[in-house]
Amino acid sequence: MYSASFSPQFDWNTQIGNQLLHLKLSLKSLHDGLEVIDFSKMSFTPPLLAIHYASMINESSYIPKISGLNFYLETISFPYCISPRSKSECELLLNSYLDKSYVPIIKFDLSSLADGPRIREMLLSHVFATIRTITNLPTNYFTAISYMVSELIDNMVEHSGQKHGYLAFQYYSENGFMDICLADRGAGLLGSYQNYVGERDFSAITNHLEAVDSAVKGRSTKPIPEDRGYGIATSRRILTQGLGGTFVYLTGNALLINEELSNFGFESRGIIVVVRIPIRQFNKEFNWTDFVE
Repeated sequence: MYSASFSPQFDWNTQIGNQLLHLKLSLKSLHDGLEVIDFSKMSFTPPLLAIHYASMINESSYIPKISGLNFYLETISFPYCISPRSKSECELLLNSYLDKSYVPIIKFDLSSLADGPRIREMLLSHVFATIRTITNLPTNYFTAISYMVSELIDNMVEHSGQKHGYLAFQYYSENGFMDICLADRGAGLLGSYQNYVGERDFSAITNHLEAVDSAVKGRSTKPIPEDRGYGIATSRRILTQGLGGTFVYLTGNALLINEELSNFGFESRGIIVVVRIPIRQFNKEFNWTDFVE
């Protein structure tokens, strides 16, 4: 019997466009009835692709068989990630990466019940501290990045409907930038509008592109307006206007890159976000609060 297989391969090409083309190819292969993924040719995987494959393998109701997990993939805890549940476990697992250019793939709890928020805050605090040490971030950059990523994760907690989110990080020291990628396999942005119950009317939002367009304009489904901003809109503003970085947001078939919204061509379940931050030269005058409405 014929077995459809896909053998992804990737080198140190850091261009986000190239990574998105790879992601689209993998989605097409899955759509065509993929049965086997052979990772033996993945000598490197940037955060975007690491998160894409890891979240799919961990969360999808149907996943292809996987093979060819090499030493590199094992060093980043691919595909099953790390999920420390205590401070001592966090320190044990993350301290060994302080002299690396990456952290292992993190799978974190999205629950808002019981110990979920406490464990998530503890874990992300250690992850942020590790990233700061690796990149030698000054306080103003560290605070901005922590706020921005926390805001995006809070949106996942509120709207995903899934148990877990994913985080990956890579520092490209020779290129002078860092990538942080977040993902979940939940309802997606469109689902958050469709599932909204309240006084506001979001019935006109019927597809993924309309959902992203609405979100970046600040139309929030949060039950009470908060002074922390609007998640996507604020995070994009801090990153692109404040830090001069690149913001990538993919949900369903809607792809947002900075200000440009387009049809990705294939649907990706849930949400994938990439924040690329240039850190070759730090701006001492940068203040992230200037970009929060």
